Amino acid sequence: VLFRSGGNVSISRDVSGEGVQHALLKIVEGNVINVPKEPGRKNPRGDFIQIDTTNILFISGGAFAGLEHIINKRMDSASIGFGAKMKKNVDDFKVQGKYFDNAIPKDLVQYGMIPEFVGRFPVIVSTRGLDEKSLVDILTVPKNSLIKQYTFQFAMNGIKFHATECALKEVAKMAFNRGSGARGLRSITENILMETMFVVPSIKDVHTVYLDAPAVRGERKPVLLKHPDMTIEKFEELMKNGRTLEDMEGAELVQFEDRDEYMGEAA
Repeated sequence: VLFRSGGNVSISRDVSGEGVQHALLKIVEGNVINVPKEPGRKNPRGDFIQIDTTNILFISGGAFAGLEHIINKRMDSASIGFGAKMKKNVDDFKVQGKYFDNAIPKDLVQYGMIPEFVGRFPVIVSTRGLDEKSLVDILTVPKNSLIKQYTFQFAMNGIKFHATECALKEVAKMAFNRGSGARGLRSITENILMETMFVVPSIKDVHTVYLDAPAVRGERKPVLLKHPDMTIEKFEELMKNGRTLEDMEGAELVQFEDRDEYMGEAA
C-alpha cells in the first residue's frame, strides 16, 4: 500500500511504504543479495543464501486505486471558454482504462512511489478492467471455475446443476455493477445458492437444480426438478409456452419451511 506522507514522517510507522521501496532498490537493479535460508523474522543462526538478481526479470503490479484522478488532473486541467474540456466520469471502467494507458512516471511518483524505484522499471503497461463477457468466461471456462465447483458439489448428492446463459450474464452484470470484479463472483453465487445447497440434500426425488435470471435477481428461488420426465429441455419448453410453476408437475421452488425456527436456534 502506497500513500504520500506529505512531510509528516512517522518514526514508528512507515505509512507511505517508502521504506519497502528503498529496500527493494538493490534487489531490482541487479546485485548479489543475501536471502535468509529459513523463512520468518527471527534467524538466530544467520544462515543466508546468495542470489544474483542480474538476470531476473522483475514485474510489479497493482490496482493503483485513485491513480486515474491524478492522471485526470494532469491531462484534463480545468479551463473555460470554447476550448474547455468536458468533465469525464473517472468512475467509468472505459474512462479509467484510457487514463491508465497514458500513465507516466511522474503520475506514479505523485501517487506515492519514490523516483528511484520508478526509474528501475522502464516499461509501464496498463490493463483494462473485466467486462461482463470476461466475467462470464471466468464463471465457466477455467478448470476450477465456480460453476464447475457447484456442479461437483451437487453431484456428490446425485443432483445435476444447470445455470442458464441468462443467469450467468446476470451474475456477471451484478459483479460488474458492484465493481468487485472476479472476486465478487463467489459472494454473489454463494448468496444465491447457499440456501439451495443446504435444503436440497434432504429433499427426495430431486434430480436437477435449475438456476435462471429471475432467481439470480432475487425475484424467486431456484427451481427444483423432481419428476423423472421433467427434463431441462421440457421445463424450458413449458416456460416458453407460458406455463407457470404452479401448473407444472415435478417442478417446484426451493423452500426453507423451518427457516424461522432454524434462525431462532442459531441466535
